[in-house]
Amino acid sequence: MAQTFSPELEVVIMVLEFEWPGRSAGARRLAIPVVPRGHPCPPSEKHTRAAPEFDSPMRTVQSIYRYPIKGLSPEALPAIELEAGRPFPFDRVFALARRGTAVDTDPPVWGKKGLFVMLMLDEALAQVETRLDPATLQLEVLRRGKTDLSVRLDHAQGRAAVEAYFKTLAPRLEQAPRLVGPSAGHFMDKPDPVLSLINLRTLRSLEELWGHPVEPLRFRANFYIEGLSAWEEFDWIGGEIQLGQVVLRVDRRNGRCGATNVNPRTGQRDRDIPGALRRDFGHKDLGIYVAVRRAGRVAVGDAVSVAAAPSAGHLAAGTATSTAASIAHTLAAGGPGRG
Repeated sequence: MAQTFSPELEVVIMVLEFEWPGRSAGARRLAIPVVPRGHPCPPSEKHTRAAPEFDSPMRTVQSIYRYPIKGLSPEALPAIELEAGRPFPFDRVFALARRGTAVDTDPPVWGKKGLFVMLMLDEALAQVETRLDPATLQLEVLRRGKTDLSVRLDHAQGRAAVEAYFKTLAPRLEQAPRLVGPSAGHFMDKPDPVLSLINLRTLRSLEELWGHPVEPLRFRANFYIEGLSAWEEFDWIGGEIQLGQVVLRVDRRNGRCGATNVNPRTGQRDRDIPGALRRDFGHKDLGIYVAVRRAGRVAVGDAVSVAAAPSAGHLAAGTATSTAASIAHTLAAGGPGRG
């Protein structure tokens, strides 16, 4: 008669895991059954117990944003259709160019961010909320919940009103800016058609390190992702990930500028994010740039998966400090700083 497998004893092992960039602190309880002598282990048990399974939270898209006018407020989206080799749709397709700068307007083309009105220099932009309808180009500008301006951007009178409004809002401007766009491309900080992604767990690890909240919208990303380990996204460089139906190549890290110092809720310059990153990790990188390889739809709540392993050569060629070096730098700094 075949014997029935019925383990009488379990060996319990507690595995402690310390936190460092790329892994969260915690402990795991491994319960390993002990098979009494003479009791055969079923084939299924032999396979499933050969190596412990490590639980990890499901990676998901937590939020999606676009920023129709460079430097102005985000618009949350429930879903988006992406095309291969193209930038994020209707994202930074308008910009406010500084007077006296050499910005091509017919047709509008990409230019370096210093040519435009932007949060890094003009934090007052964060004091207003903007809504732009892609179909009608109707722009609404709200301040403290009340409409300050409502115009059409396809009308010369409406564009002039926008230029005058932002001259008043941003007192450092000596002259009214020029509204440029819509562009067939984009006015992102980088010229290539990349999208930006932030790992929310990385932000929470910085909150723990610095001892204060780090607002995700400081980083003006297109995608915010949940369910990762802190800094895990840096391990994807050179590989591919999938968001919903879309396959993206993970191109490079995102070096942060002074725009992240501006609180998106108050419009006040209240932090030094790049300085704190450099002090605690030896670099100012946070988030990643990705490019669309396979078109499709991405929606809030969609799964995120790593579709291909990063190439060692690409990682070795990276200009930013490695994760291991970041750990050493943080430990040498003597513990938590203040961002």
